[in-house]
Amino acid sequence: MGRPDDERDPSDDDDGPVYASNADDSARPLSAVTDGTSSDVPYGAGRSREALLVGIADFEVTDDATLLKTSGLGSCIGVAVHDETAGVSGLLHFMLPAAADAHSRRHPDAKFADTGISAMLSAFREIGGDPARSWAKSAGAATMVDFPGTNRSIGERNIDAVTRELEAAGVRIAATDFGGQCGRSIEFDPVTGTLTVSRADGSERML
Repeated sequence: MGRPDDERDPSDDDDGPVYASNADDSARPLSAVTDGTSSDVPYGAGRSREALLVGIADFEVTDDATLLKTSGLGSCIGVAVHDETAGVSGLLHFMLPAAADAHSRRHPDAKFADTGISAMLSAFREIGGDPARSWAKSAGAATMVDFPGTNRSIGERNIDAVTRELEAAGVRIAATDFGGQCGRSIEFDPVTGTLTVSRADGSERML
């Protein structure tokens, strides 16, 4: 059985199965929960909206009202980028700060803040989004496990990385929900621009 992302040693670069942090999905690998399929959620009387489910080390972009969701955020960070003018949104779920820190070259770009944000913004531009007029909302970076001999946690390093990469891309950071010791799931609504952060302790915050 693989270890959750929030129990991984920073030097461990093996992409084994990662388990969702919420109670309903705790018995299933996250790949079974966020397999890229759509799910219907309530949206007004007699209507429903689709949701794109973003896996770990993955991203999605959309130019419509489709919800963007991801779960299993421990030390990982989920970052939503939104261009209100074009109606374009993206959601990235990355695990580590920089691709240069990887022990192997066999990894998806979305696993890291630097390559992941770059790849998502490239897809974001392709469907009409402009990072220069966009803002971002982000959550995650919990400190779930302390590793002896490390000065800073993965979560803290991920915060530095996402801040640095978004600023370099010209994306304004509108709101964040970082730190603590609790796993999170997030949902971004392109219609309202709201990022809903659901914590494993049952609390919820809307950014």
